[in-house]
Amino acid sequence: MENKLRISLFFVVYLLLCSKSATSQPSFVKDSLDKYVERAMTTWNIPGIAVCIVKDGKVVVSKGYGYRNVEKKLPVTDQTLFQIASNSKAFTGTALAMLEKEGKLKLDDKVTSFMPCFKLNDDYATKEVTVRDLLCHRIGLKTFQG
Repeated sequence: MENKLRISLFFVVYLLLCSKSATSQPSFVKDSLDKYVERAMTTWNIPGIAVCIVKDGKVVVSKGYGYRNVEKKLPVTDQTLFQIASNSKAFTGTALAMLEKEGKLKLDDKVTSFMPCFKLNDDYATKEVTVRDLLCHRIGLKTFQG
């Protein structure tokens, strides 16, 4: 069941940008956010979710709903960590594209120029692999290998 929960939590968007939660919650949290989240959890059959809302660079809501483990009745809190499957690939790709746009790197730069300790089994591949190669999964690493 734990794996089923993790798969369900794939749909959870958990943005924790700040470790401190807001001291007072805006009225919309009490009036509509709770109802909206609970309705969505029911509709999508999601056992637990964490929500973080950031406004003007400050956390205004950081709250958990439901359970992170249904059998043990362990609640989701604003500190619960979720597995987010391959979503981290999208975040990483977007961040690298933004860095390229800002001129801070190029996708065709060698990985070793940023990570000198990067090492593959093949010395030539180690020397030649680019940031783009890593993003495109074309260097021969298997899932969960690297």
